[in-house]
Amino acid sequence: MRFKTAFFISYFFCIFSVFGQRTLKGKTIDQFLENAIGITIFDKDTIKIGQSDLDGYFEIKLPKETDKLIFAGVGYEWATITVPKECENLEIILFLASTYDFMSPRKVDRLRKKEFEKLPELRSQAFQKGIFETEKPCLIRKFESYKPK
Repeated sequence: MRFKTAFFISYFFCIFSVFGQRTLKGKTIDQFLENAIGITIFDKDTIKIGQSDLDGYFEIKLPKETDKLIFAGVGYEWATITVPKECENLEIILFLASTYDFMSPRKVDRLRKKEFEKLPELRSQAFQKGIFETEKPCLIRKFESYKPK
């Protein structure tokens, strides 16, 4: 009797934990439209929830309440994105990290923002080459300044 009770209780906990998640698939590339491999995916609390493979593809299970993700990799700038509830396929363009010597933080941010503003053009090129499945992103990504406030 105890075994059956314990079994049913654990079964119901498993069912409820599965219903509280959604699956996201996607691809990561860099600004030169090359696969970004080994990109680690964190939630907003910097808990690792996934990693991209050698072709840049990933598949993660995400709790329904999580809407912010961080994409980070060696040699890449971190990208923080907001994922709408209806989004199931993420296609991310990451920028290579650069070292800016002898420049003010304001100048560095201007240079980075200039690159960031090329994202729609890069996405369009990736779609035309068949790298991405959709031309419009289903995610929200804002420019993050290095400059202290």
